[in-house]
Amino acid sequence: MARMSVIAYRVLPLIAAAAAGCAALQGGLGEGDRAREAEVSSFRPVRPERWKLPNGLTVLYLKDDELPLVTGKLFVRGGALWADGAPNGSTSAMGDQMRQGGAGGRSADELDRELEKLSAAVVSTMATEFGAVSFAALSSDVDKVFPIFADVALRPRFEEQRLSLWKGQSIESIRRRKEDPGTVASIAFQQLVYGDSPYGRVAVERDIAAVSRAHLVRLHEKLVRPDGAILAISGKIDRAHAEALVSRHFGAWRARGALLPPAPPDNYQPKPGVYFITLPFSQATVKMGQLGIPRLTPDYPQIDLFNEVFGASGFGSRLMARVRTELGLTYGIYGMISPAVVKGTNYVFLQTKAESVSPAITESLAVLKGLQAAPPTALELGEKKAAIRNSYVFNFDSPADIVSRDASLELLNYPADYDQTYLEKIDAVAPEQVTEVARSRWDPSQFVIVVVGSEAAFEGLAKSMQDKGGPLGAFGLKKLSFETAIVGQ
Repeated sequence: MARMSVIAYRVLPLIAAAAAGCAALQGGLGEGDRAREAEVSSFRPVRPERWKLPNGLTVLYLKDDELPLVTGKLFVRGGALWADGAPNGSTSAMGDQMRQGGAGGRSADELDRELEKLSAAVVSTMATEFGAVSFAALSSDVDKVFPIFADVALRPRFEEQRLSLWKGQSIESIRRRKEDPGTVASIAFQQLVYGDSPYGRVAVERDIAAVSRAHLVRLHEKLVRPDGAILAISGKIDRAHAEALVSRHFGAWRARGALLPPAPPDNYQPKPGVYFITLPFSQATVKMGQLGIPRLTPDYPQIDLFNEVFGASGFGSRLMARVRTELGLTYGIYGMISPAVVKGTNYVFLQTKAESVSPAITESLAVLKGLQAAPPTALELGEKKAAIRNSYVFNFDSPADIVSRDASLELLNYPADYDQTYLEKIDAVAPEQVTEVARSRWDPSQFVIVVVGSEAAFEGLAKSMQDKGGPLGAFGLKKLSFETAIVGQ
C-alpha cells in the first residue's frame, strides 16, 4: 500500500485544489484555497528508479505493493515512418503478429493457451514513431510470463496462417471505411494535407495483399533494437528480482551501435480549397485545417491553453459554446493544434445537417478570428488552467502510469524536466499569449476543407460559395471520389 498511498495522497488534494481554484476566480481566494493552490504549484511527480544495460536498453522501475501484480512495457524507437520499401500496413502487421503469430518455442496456439492458463496478457503493437510490447501477470507467475514476454519481443515466429488471418481482417476493415463519414473525412484530410509522403499514405487493399512474412522479418530486424529502447516495469516485485529477469532475458540482445536516423522530412505543400466527397449520409461531416508544427515548440504551454479555450475542452470550449450550444449548427465539434514529429496539423472537426455546412464552417472560422482579434478574459483563462491541473494529475494515478509516461516522454525526446515544470509554465501563461498563438499558428487562407455528405449538401455548399465576398468565396470547390482512400486529387 505504501507507494499507492503516497500517490493517492498527493493526487486527490490536487483535484480538489483545481476545482477550488476555478471557484476562487469568481469569489476570491480564502486561506484554505491559497494553501491548496500552493500545493498544486509544488506538485512534483514521483520519479521511477532507472538503470541501463550495456546493450543500450534503459530500464525504469517503480515498486507497487498494493496488488499482487506486475506489469511491464518495452518501448522501441521506430515505426511506420522508417518502413521504406515495405508495403503500407507492414509495420502494423509486424506489431500485431509479434504476439499473435507465435514466439520462441511456442506456436501461436500454444502461446494463446499458455497465457490463458497463467491468466496473463502479452500485447504487441507498432505505430508511426514507436512500438511497444507489454505484459501483465500475477506477481507469483512473473518468472513464467517474463520469458514469454521476451520471446514475443525478440523471437516472434510470424506464422503464415495467423498473418493470413490478419490480412483478411484488415482488408475487411478497409472495405468498411466508407460506412463511417468521420473516417472518410479524416483519411481524405490526411492525404490532402500530407500528400504522397510517409505522413499521408494510407493502406489500401492492394497494400495489405502484398504484405508477406519476409517483410515482417526484415522490419523486426530493423526496428526492434535495444539502442534507445526503454523497458518500464512496475508492480509487486523487488528491484533485485526485476534486474535479474531483465539481465537474463534481455542482456544478450544485440546492440546495433546507433539509433535510427531522424524521421523523414515533409516537403509537401498542400493546395488550399474545399474538397467534397459525395456519399449517401443524412448528415455532413467536415474536417478542415492546415499543416501545423513539430512537438515542443517554445510556446507549447500557450498552445495547450489555446486548445482548451478554442476547441479541445468539450462544452467548455468556444467552438462548442458558439457553434453547437448557441447556434445549434452542429451535432458535435472540436478543434485544436495537434503537433507531431515533423509537422502536425491544426484542425476543426464537426458534423452538421446537410443544409448547415456553410454556416457551420463560417461560424467556426469566426470563432478562430475572434481569438485572433482579442485575448480570452482572465476568468476564462483561469478556468482553463484549473481544468488542465485537474486532468494533468491523472497522468500519475498509478505506478504503471508513471513509468509508462516517463518512458514515452523520453522516447519522444521530451526534456527530462517536462513534467516537473509543466504546471508552472501553464500558470505563467498570459491571455495575450493565447491570442498570439491564434495569430501566429493559424492561417485560414491556407485551409484544406474536406466535406463528406450527400448531393444536397454539395449543392447547398456550392451555392453559398458563389458569394465571393464570404469567408469561403476565395476557395475553389472540387469533388473527389472515395473507395478506401481518395482518388483523383
